[in-house]
Amino acid sequence: MMNRFVSIFATLLLVCLSFVPSGAQQRLGMTHMTYNDSSAICLKNNYMVNKDVNYQPYDIRLPFRDQHYVVYGRQLDILAFRMEELLSNGGWSVSGSFRDTLPEDAHIFKLETMEFCFRRNGVLEMDWSKVKAAPPYIDTYQVRVMGQPASTFHRQSLLLYRTFLQNGDSAILSFRHNGAAPFLTAHFKKEDPQETPPRLMFRRDVDNGTLTIEDFVKDMFSGGALTKRAMGDGDDFYAEWPGAAEYGRVTRLLPGTRAAFVFSGRKDIPNDSAFEYRLLAGSHREGSWRKSNNVIFVSGFEAGNEYRLEVRYADKPHLVCAQRFYVPGYWYQQWWFRIAAAVCLLLPAGLLFLFFRNRRQRALQAAHLSRVRALYTQLNPHFIFNALGSIQGLLNEGEQKKANMYLSGFGSLLRHTLHSSEKSMTDLGEELEHLQRYINLEQLRRPFTYALSVEPGLHPVNIEMLPLFFQPVVENAIKHGWRGKDNVLTLTITVGARGNDLLVHIRDDGKGFDTTQRHRGKGLQLTYERIALFNQMHHGKKIEADLQSDGTGTSFHCKFINWLDD
Repeated sequence: MMNRFVSIFATLLLVCLSFVPSGAQQRLGMTHMTYNDSSAICLKNNYMVNKDVNYQPYDIRLPFRDQHYVVYGRQLDILAFRMEELLSNGGWSVSGSFRDTLPEDAHIFKLETMEFCFRRNGVLEMDWSKVKAAPPYIDTYQVRVMGQPASTFHRQSLLLYRTFLQNGDSAILSFRHNGAAPFLTAHFKKEDPQETPPRLMFRRDVDNGTLTIEDFVKDMFSGGALTKRAMGDGDDFYAEWPGAAEYGRVTRLLPGTRAAFVFSGRKDIPNDSAFEYRLLAGSHREGSWRKSNNVIFVSGFEAGNEYRLEVRYADKPHLVCAQRFYVPGYWYQQWWFRIAAAVCLLLPAGLLFLFFRNRRQRALQAAHLSRVRALYTQLNPHFIFNALGSIQGLLNEGEQKKANMYLSGFGSLLRHTLHSSEKSMTDLGEELEHLQRYINLEQLRRPFTYALSVEPGLHPVNIEMLPLFFQPVVENAIKHGWRGKDNVLTLTITVGARGNDLLVHIRDDGKGFDTTQRHRGKGLQLTYERIALFNQMHHGKKIEADLQSDGTGTSFHCKFINWLDD
């Protein structure tokens, strides 16, 4: 059986070395020091925090800024050391330090001329006094190296001042030289550690699935010294240490882990029900609180979940500390497996969807093409009928030469028409040339004026167009626009652009016709059906047409939307 025990000692600051005072001296857990190469001023308290900087050591130079500390321990000692005394007797271990290594500032650390004073709550408690006049003090402590016997050192120092602060006290410590202005000032604010969240001493957990929670509890309390300290029956050392609202980073646990969280015990009330806790899983932020002493056992962790343990004092519910941890999921709960599973499920479904959608689109396109070809089969006879009518008209009028010329050109025009009906798209240049050949033949029968205008910058040969799209409109203009022999018809075609849209305007000054009639011409009807089919088959491009006719002529406006965006 293999147990994995992990202990997080939130109260220890050193990993390999442990420095503790020896003898009858009061244990003070933290030291902050301001020093140069010759002297050091040390501030000692059981727990103190500098509010000015977040990292140590911190290099300083004159003029020094004021230092600000929050202290939680009652006893505050102010000591002065020679640096050679520290270096020759085990060195030093501090919680924070301010270091001045500049040669030009060396005079400021001369203990012979240095003076200090101490104020508490605005009242002068220690008037300006010489540092050298302070009583000598033997600072005795031990250096413990793991696996080796402890070494004891005795360092000579000067005890400048010792005081005992009450919760809420404010104090100011100042240093100067021979009556000059202070060069160093430290501010202290005493706060109550019992007015901070519960302090986590350490956590112990085991992921052995065969160990019951009962056996885990027995194992947890098997050490008498641990039990005594954990239950708050030891000294007052950790009672002066504050807690935190949240401890450390998110911790990783294994499924089925059993964990014990040991918090610093209370001194003012019994610990058997002084604490409350709740374990929240996932995104939940509400849950019922359970009573407990300062050793909290938690189990039932499931794979793939995140947890948040919240602990508070029963009589101070506003002081809550939390620790977050997570239990990694099994391989089939990992994000990569979920993505792979989703891909394996969605890929075949997507392929099937694309297959049936493409088959349906091909069927729709085939139906549309079939309808387009059907329209072409109606359009070609319509064109042939109109052309034969023109030839017959020439023969009836005795214009045999013109009829022969029409027949000669009609053959070429008919071949182009039949060839175009087999294509889905052509270019605008070819379409305009086809209209020009058709107009030249129609002018043999009835002379009329024709003009074509293309906006500069447009290149018709580079613009796509539906084959024979404008021919029915031009046929309609020539056939129905004629007013008589004494009136010459004028036909104009204008090609322009507006943004990405192609604009084509066909205008005649003929007699016009009634556009509200249901049967306004087979050719125009076929043109509108072709527009409807095109708009159904294409989503990026669209054709809009507007036909206007009155007694002064007929206008056909056609807008090809997004036609020029290529």
